[in-house]
Amino acid sequence: MSMSVSQNENVDRIEGWKQFVYDRPVIFSLLVILISGLLTEVPFGRIFIPWVGQSGDELVTVLIGHTLTGLLLVWLLLKLDLFQHAGFTPLKQWRAVGLVWPFVIFTLLNLDSLISGSLVIDTSRPGLLVIYIFRNLAIGFLEEVMARSVVLVVMLQKWGNSRRGVYRAVLVASVLFGISHIFNFLAGRTPVLASLTQMTYSFVFGVAFCACFLRNNSIWPVMVMHALVDMAGGLRHISVGGASQVPIANNTMAQVINTLIISVPLLLYGLFILRKVNPVKGEVKIETVTGMVA
Repeated sequence: MSMSVSQNENVDRIEGWKQFVYDRPVIFSLLVILISGLLTEVPFGRIFIPWVGQSGDELVTVLIGHTLTGLLLVWLLLKLDLFQHAGFTPLKQWRAVGLVWPFVIFTLLNLDSLISGSLVIDTSRPGLLVIYIFRNLAIGFLEEVMARSVVLVVMLQKWGNSRRGVYRAVLVASVLFGISHIFNFLAGRTPVLASLTQMTYSFVFGVAFCACFLRNNSIWPVMVMHALVDMAGGLRHISVGGASQVPIANNTMAQVINTLIISVPLLLYGLFILRKVNPVKGEVKIETVTGMVA
Protein backbone atom coordinates (compact mmCIF):
# COMPACT_ATOMS: atom_id res chain seq x y z
CA MET A 1 0.00 0.00 0.00
CA SER A 2 2.80 2.43 0.96
CA MET A 3 4.59 1.71 -2.34
CA SER A 4 1.40 2.50 -4.27
CA VAL A 5 0.98 5.79 -2.40
CA SER A 6 4.62 6.68 -3.08
CA GLN A 7 4.21 5.93 -6.77
CA ASN A 8 1.08 8.07 -6.93
CA GLU A 9 2.88 10.95 -5.23
CA ASN A 10 5.71 10.65 -7.75
CA VAL A 11 3.25 10.71 -10.66
CA ASP A 12 1.49 13.74 -9.16
CA ARG A 13 4.84 15.50 -8.76
CA ILE A 14 5.75 14.88 -12.41
CA GLU A 15 2.32 16.01 -13.58
CA GLY A 16 2.67 19.14 -11.46
CA TRP A 17 5.98 19.92 -13.15
CA LYS A 18 4.44 19.40 -16.58
CA GLN A 19 1.64 21.79 -15.74
CA PHE A 20 4.15 24.38 -14.54
CA VAL A 21 6.18 24.01 -17.74
CA TYR A 22 3.14 24.42 -19.98
CA ASP A 23 1.67 27.31 -17.97
CA ARG A 24 4.94 29.22 -17.35
CA PRO A 25 7.19 28.47 -20.36
CA VAL A 26 9.27 31.65 -20.02
CA ILE A 27 10.07 31.12 -16.35
CA PHE A 28 10.81 27.45 -16.99
CA SER A 29 13.06 28.35 -19.95
CA LEU A 30 15.00 30.88 -17.88
CA LEU A 31 15.57 28.20 -15.24
CA VAL A 32 16.77 25.76 -17.90
CA ILE A 33 19.15 28.36 -19.37
CA LEU A 34 20.50 29.36 -15.94
CA ILE A 35 21.10 25.80 -14.77
CA SER A 36 22.57 24.77 -18.13
CA GLY A 37 24.90 27.76 -18.11
CA LEU A 38 26.11 27.02 -14.59
CA LEU A 39 26.70 23.35 -15.38
CA THR A 40 28.82 24.20 -18.43
CA GLU A 41 31.09 26.36 -16.24
CA VAL A 42 32.20 23.39 -14.11
CA PRO A 43 35.99 23.19 -14.77
CA PHE A 44 36.16 19.58 -15.94
CA GLY A 45 39.21 20.39 -18.06
CA ARG A 46 41.50 20.92 -15.09
CA ILE A 47 41.55 17.17 -14.53
CA PHE A 48 43.06 16.67 -17.98
CA ILE A 49 45.69 19.46 -17.91
CA PRO A 50 48.58 16.93 -17.58
CA TRP A 51 47.53 15.47 -20.95
CA VAL A 52 46.11 18.45 -22.87
CA GLY A 53 47.99 21.35 -21.26
CA GLN A 54 46.63 24.76 -20.32
CA SER A 55 45.57 25.44 -23.93
CA GLY A 56 43.36 22.35 -23.93
CA ASP A 57 41.78 23.04 -20.54
CA GLU A 58 38.98 25.24 -21.91
CA LEU A 59 38.33 22.93 -24.86
CA VAL A 60 37.89 19.87 -22.66
CA THR A 61 35.76 21.81 -20.15
CA VAL A 62 33.39 22.86 -22.92
CA LEU A 63 33.35 19.39 -24.48
CA ILE A 64 32.47 17.55 -21.26
CA GLY A 65 30.21 20.20 -19.76
CA HIS A 66 28.13 20.73 -22.89
CA THR A 67 27.80 17.01 -23.62
CA LEU A 68 26.66 16.09 -20.12
CA THR A 69 24.28 19.04 -19.88
CA GLY A 70 22.81 18.25 -23.28
CA LEU A 71 22.18 14.66 -22.24
CA LEU A 72 20.54 15.91 -19.04
CA LEU A 73 18.16 18.04 -21.13
CA VAL A 74 17.31 15.06 -23.34
CA TRP A 75 16.39 13.19 -20.15
CA LEU A 76 14.23 16.16 -19.15
CA LEU A 77 12.43 16.06 -22.49
CA LEU A 78 11.64 12.40 -21.91
CA LYS A 79 10.32 13.10 -18.42
CA LEU A 80 8.09 15.90 -19.71
CA ASP A 81 6.79 13.77 -22.60
CA LEU A 82 8.16 16.32 -25.09
CA PHE A 83 10.78 14.14 -26.77
CA GLN A 84 8.44 13.33 -29.67
CA HIS A 85 8.32 17.06 -30.51
CA ALA A 86 12.05 17.68 -29.99
CA GLY A 87 13.20 16.97 -33.55
CA PHE A 88 15.16 13.74 -33.05
CA THR A 89 13.61 12.29 -36.19
CA PRO A 90 15.09 9.65 -38.53
CA LEU A 91 16.46 10.72 -41.90
CA LYS A 92 13.41 9.54 -43.85
CA GLN A 93 11.22 12.05 -41.97
CA TRP A 94 13.37 15.10 -42.70
CA ARG A 95 11.87 17.89 -44.81
CA ALA A 96 13.33 20.87 -46.71
CA VAL A 97 16.87 20.32 -45.42
CA GLY A 98 18.25 22.60 -48.14
CA LEU A 99 16.85 25.57 -46.23
CA VAL A 100 19.96 25.55 -44.02
CA TRP A 101 22.12 26.86 -46.91
CA PRO A 102 22.68 30.36 -45.37
CA PHE A 103 24.63 28.78 -42.55
CA VAL A 104 27.11 27.42 -45.07
CA ILE A 105 27.76 31.00 -46.16
CA PHE A 106 28.26 32.15 -42.58
CA THR A 107 30.66 29.26 -42.00
CA LEU A 108 32.73 30.44 -44.97
CA LEU A 109 32.59 34.05 -43.76
CA ASN A 110 33.99 32.92 -40.42
CA LEU A 111 36.97 31.45 -42.24
CA ASP A 112 38.13 34.87 -43.48
CA SER A 113 41.12 35.08 -41.13
CA LEU A 114 42.24 31.59 -42.14
CA ILE A 115 41.82 32.34 -45.84
CA SER A 116 43.65 35.68 -45.56
CA GLY A 117 46.53 34.06 -43.69
CA SER A 118 46.18 36.24 -40.58
CA LEU A 119 45.47 33.09 -38.60
CA VAL A 120 47.39 29.82 -38.90
CA ILE A 121 46.20 26.51 -37.48
CA ASP A 122 48.63 24.80 -35.11
CA THR A 123 48.93 21.30 -36.56
CA SER A 124 51.67 20.21 -34.17
CA ARG A 125 49.09 18.80 -31.73
CA PRO A 126 46.60 16.71 -33.72
CA GLY A 127 44.95 15.43 -30.54
CA LEU A 128 43.96 18.98 -29.64
CA LEU A 129 42.44 19.46 -33.09
CA VAL A 130 40.26 16.38 -32.55
CA ILE A 131 39.16 17.72 -29.15
CA TYR A 132 38.33 21.05 -30.81
CA ILE A 133 36.10 19.36 -33.39
CA PHE A 134 34.18 17.43 -30.75
CA ARG A 135 34.04 20.53 -28.55
CA ASN A 136 32.10 22.37 -31.24
CA LEU A 137 29.86 19.40 -31.91
CA ALA A 138 29.07 19.43 -28.17
CA ILE A 139 28.22 23.14 -28.33
CA GLY A 140 25.89 22.56 -31.27
CA PHE A 141 24.32 19.63 -29.45
CA LEU A 142 23.65 21.41 -26.16
CA GLU A 143 22.59 24.78 -27.54
CA GLU A 144 20.17 23.29 -30.06
CA VAL A 145 18.67 20.89 -27.53
CA MET A 146 18.34 23.72 -25.02
CA ALA A 147 17.11 26.52 -27.29
CA ARG A 148 15.08 24.58 -29.84
CA SER A 149 14.17 21.13 -28.48
CA VAL A 150 13.36 22.45 -25.00
CA VAL A 151 12.74 26.21 -24.99
CA LEU A 152 11.05 26.56 -28.39
CA VAL A 153 8.99 23.40 -27.92
CA VAL A 154 7.59 24.50 -24.55
CA MET A 155 6.80 27.91 -26.05
CA LEU A 156 4.85 26.16 -28.80
CA GLN A 157 2.97 24.12 -26.21
CA LYS A 158 1.74 27.44 -24.82
CA TRP A 159 1.26 29.55 -27.95
CA GLY A 160 1.61 27.27 -30.98
CA ASN A 161 -2.09 26.94 -31.79
CA SER A 162 -2.10 30.12 -33.92
CA ARG A 163 0.16 31.59 -36.59
CA ARG A 164 0.82 34.64 -34.43
CA GLY A 165 1.59 32.28 -31.56
CA VAL A 166 4.19 30.42 -33.62
CA TYR A 167 5.97 33.70 -34.41
CA ARG A 168 5.71 34.70 -30.76
CA ALA A 169 7.22 31.39 -29.65
CA VAL A 170 10.10 31.71 -32.12
CA LEU A 171 10.88 35.32 -31.19
CA VAL A 172 10.72 34.77 -27.43
CA ALA A 173 12.79 31.57 -27.66
CA SER A 174 15.37 33.40 -29.79
CA VAL A 175 15.57 36.34 -27.38
CA LEU A 176 16.27 33.90 -24.55
CA PHE A 177 18.85 32.13 -26.72
CA GLY A 178 20.61 35.46 -27.23
CA ILE A 179 20.50 36.28 -23.52
CA SER A 180 21.98 32.85 -22.70
CA HIS A 181 25.30 34.02 -24.17
CA ILE A 182 25.76 36.50 -21.32
CA PHE A 183 27.68 33.74 -19.54
CA ASN A 184 30.66 34.51 -21.79
CA PHE A 185 30.76 38.04 -20.37
CA LEU A 186 30.10 36.97 -16.77
CA ALA A 187 32.91 34.41 -17.00
CA GLY A 188 35.28 37.06 -18.35
CA ARG A 189 35.78 35.43 -21.74
CA THR A 190 34.55 38.40 -23.79
CA PRO A 191 34.41 42.16 -23.12
CA VAL A 192 31.10 43.98 -22.89
CA LEU A 193 30.90 45.19 -26.52
CA ALA A 194 31.72 41.77 -27.97
CA SER A 195 29.26 40.13 -25.56
CA LEU A 196 26.39 42.47 -26.45
CA THR A 197 27.09 41.87 -30.13
CA GLN A 198 27.15 38.11 -29.61
CA MET A 199 23.82 38.22 -27.80
CA THR A 200 22.33 40.26 -30.64
CA TYR A 201 23.48 38.08 -33.52
CA SER A 202 22.66 34.95 -31.47
CA PHE A 203 19.07 36.20 -31.43
CA VAL A 204 19.22 36.51 -35.24
CA PHE A 205 20.71 33.04 -35.63
CA GLY A 206 18.11 31.77 -33.18
CA VAL A 207 15.24 32.92 -35.38
CA ALA A 208 16.78 31.25 -38.44
CA PHE A 209 17.60 28.07 -36.52
CA CYS A 210 14.04 27.90 -35.16
CA ALA A 211 12.57 28.34 -38.64
CA CYS A 212 14.82 25.67 -40.14
CA PHE A 213 14.12 23.32 -37.23
CA LEU A 214 10.38 23.59 -37.80
CA ARG A 215 10.59 23.38 -41.58
CA ASN A 216 13.12 20.51 -41.54
CA ASN A 217 11.16 18.33 -39.12
CA SER A 218 14.52 17.62 -37.49
CA ILE A 219 16.97 19.09 -35.01
CA TRP A 220 19.93 17.31 -36.63
CA PRO A 221 20.59 19.62 -39.64
CA VAL A 222 20.57 22.80 -37.54
CA MET A 223 22.67 21.08 -34.90
CA VAL A 224 25.35 20.26 -37.48
CA MET A 225 25.24 23.74 -39.05
CA HIS A 226 25.44 25.34 -35.61
CA ALA A 227 28.57 23.31 -34.87
CA LEU A 228 30.16 24.23 -38.22
CA VAL A 229 29.54 27.96 -37.79
CA ASP A 230 31.06 27.87 -34.30
CA MET A 231 33.94 25.70 -35.46
CA ALA A 232 34.87 28.18 -38.18
CA GLY A 233 34.40 31.16 -35.86
CA GLY A 234 36.52 29.84 -33.00
CA LEU A 235 39.70 28.87 -34.82
CA ARG A 236 41.69 31.22 -32.57
CA HIS A 237 41.59 28.45 -29.96
CA ILE A 238 43.72 26.15 -32.14
CA SER A 239 45.85 28.80 -33.83
CA VAL A 240 49.62 29.13 -33.67
CA GLY A 241 50.38 30.99 -30.46
CA GLY A 242 47.03 30.18 -28.89
CA ALA A 243 43.79 32.09 -28.46
CA SER A 244 45.42 34.87 -26.44
CA GLN A 245 47.45 35.89 -29.49
CA VAL A 246 44.40 36.40 -31.73
CA PRO A 247 42.08 39.40 -31.13
CA ILE A 248 38.51 38.65 -30.04
CA ALA A 249 35.97 39.33 -32.79
CA ASN A 250 33.58 42.30 -32.54
CA ASN A 251 35.81 44.21 -30.15
CA THR A 252 35.58 47.46 -32.15
CA MET A 253 32.53 49.44 -33.22
CA ALA A 254 33.43 49.00 -36.90
CA GLN A 255 33.47 45.21 -36.48
CA VAL A 256 30.18 45.31 -34.58
CA ILE A 257 28.43 47.33 -37.29
CA ASN A 258 29.76 44.98 -39.97
CA THR A 259 28.55 41.92 -38.06
CA LEU A 260 25.08 43.34 -37.49
CA ILE A 261 24.70 44.39 -41.13
CA ILE A 262 25.64 40.90 -42.28
CA SER A 263 23.17 39.40 -39.78
CA VAL A 264 20.09 41.34 -40.96
CA PRO A 265 19.50 39.21 -44.12
CA LEU A 266 19.60 36.05 -41.98
CA LEU A 267 16.90 37.46 -39.69
CA LEU A 268 14.71 38.32 -42.68
CA TYR A 269 15.35 34.87 -44.15
CA GLY A 270 14.28 33.14 -40.95
CA LEU A 271 11.07 35.16 -40.70
CA PHE A 272 10.38 34.55 -44.40
CA ILE A 273 10.65 30.75 -44.35
CA LEU A 274 8.70 30.67 -41.08
CA ARG A 275 5.59 31.81 -42.96
CA LYS A 276 5.00 28.23 -44.22
CA VAL A 277 4.88 26.83 -40.70
CA ASN A 278 1.18 26.43 -39.96
CA PRO A 279 -0.26 25.87 -36.47
CA VAL A 280 -2.57 22.96 -35.74
CA LYS A 281 -5.36 23.18 -33.18
CA GLY A 282 -5.35 20.76 -30.28
CA GLU A 283 -2.15 18.78 -29.81
CA VAL A 284 0.72 21.09 -30.63
CA LYS A 285 2.20 20.12 -33.97
CA ILE A 286 3.66 22.23 -36.72
CA GLU A 287 2.72 21.41 -40.27
CA THR A 288 3.98 22.75 -43.60
CA VAL A 289 2.94 22.36 -47.20
CA THR A 290 5.41 19.47 -47.44
CA GLY A 291 4.18 17.57 -44.38
CA MET A 292 4.55 17.32 -40.66
CA VAL A 293 7.44 19.19 -39.09
CA ALA A 294 7.17 19.12 -35.36
